[in-house]
Amino acid sequence: MKYDVAIIGAGPAGIMAAITAKQNGASVILIEKNEAIGRKILATGNGRCNITNKFAKVENYHGSSPEFIKNVLSAFDQHKTMKFFDDLGLILKEEDRGRMFPRTNQAASVVDILAHELERLKVDIKLNAEVKKIEKNDGWEIVLADGSKINSGKLILTTGGRAAHQFGSSGDGHFWMKNIGHKVEDIYAALVPLETKETWVTDVQGLKVEAQASFFVDEKLVSQKSGDLIFTHFGLSGPAIMSQAGIIAPFVGNKTVQVKLDFIGEKSAKELDEMIAKIFNSSGAKSTKNALVGLVPAKLIPIILHESKISDNKIAAEISKIQREEIVKNLKSLTLNISKLRPLKEAQVTRGGISTDEINSETLESKKIKGLYFAGEIMDVDGDSGGFNLQWAWSSGHLAGKSCTKWD
Repeated sequence: MKYDVAIIGAGPAGIMAAITAKQNGASVILIEKNEAIGRKILATGNGRCNITNKFAKVENYHGSSPEFIKNVLSAFDQHKTMKFFDDLGLILKEEDRGRMFPRTNQAASVVDILAHELERLKVDIKLNAEVKKIEKNDGWEIVLADGSKINSGKLILTTGGRAAHQFGSSGDGHFWMKNIGHKVEDIYAALVPLETKETWVTDVQGLKVEAQASFFVDEKLVSQKSGDLIFTHFGLSGPAIMSQAGIIAPFVGNKTVQVKLDFIGEKSAKELDEMIAKIFNSSGAKSTKNALVGLVPAKLIPIILHESKISDNKIAAEISKIQREEIVKNLKSLTLNISKLRPLKEAQVTRGGISTDEINSETLESKKIKGLYFAGEIMDVDGDSGGFNLQWAWSSGHLAGKSCTKWD
């Protein structure tokens, strides 16, 4: 049998593309190398699935063309996504910063709902099917590892990037596209923790604080963001860190990359100095370590004092103006040197992929090869943490699934 549409990759983008294409009257086969669909969905949101973000906008995404991103998002935005799931019977709830989750708090609920819809629509699904080769003739011929072949008129690639490759995203799609002449932008981990040269992070591992993280490459500011960060045994994690990892990724290892942490972002250095002077005046008999417990988390104070070259037990009243200024400096710009990014398997998404210059933003069809479409993370677009990457999958999957059913 020759299908109207074949889709390789049964992650969120592939599933949405399959549902949309089938709703538009196409015969559809969804091909997946894993033993089940939606494995990556199950891992999102710490197993709860952050389906979308109520406030998603172009500024939440990274890629070479904001206009490309805008066109795709507007074709099927977060409000249409929420209605789509509501129509399927999945109740959503809103959490902080517009993050939308299933009311069940179970990512499995999302996969089950989508699986039921695929079954209802009678979408053919081929599991445990590793694609070895794709060829273009009159249509598309997809050769599987077992030697069998699948033929289709149109092809949608939703094979993802290389993040969390333990769930099946191994970069196969990028390899195939390079072989047939598509440009693939360099792949880097994004939304991933960072390792530091400083080993003192192990002393405060597990500590979660709110801070402004400013990244410098060869002493030039390249990115800055405020939010939660977490100290780990290897370095730094948390939204304020991971959301900027993709920006610095190309420079780590070949340039000097540093992050400066501001733990008291609401105060200027002058205001903070006056505040600490007041604290030391009123708590002069206390050790410096104990005098500062009302300002920052207790586990952080020894680090600040060590970096300021001050003994923990030095009496607050004995701290000089110069020493106090050192404390202020380290509270406002504690500096760590980035040695590497954590492995791709720990990344939530990758930066890079099929160049969007070679994709029609109105249809997601390749500008180079007729009948070839893309959706999801395989393209050079990635989003911030907070439901934005899944929204990109739903938006692009829907657009590709709809576009490929507009027959000539």
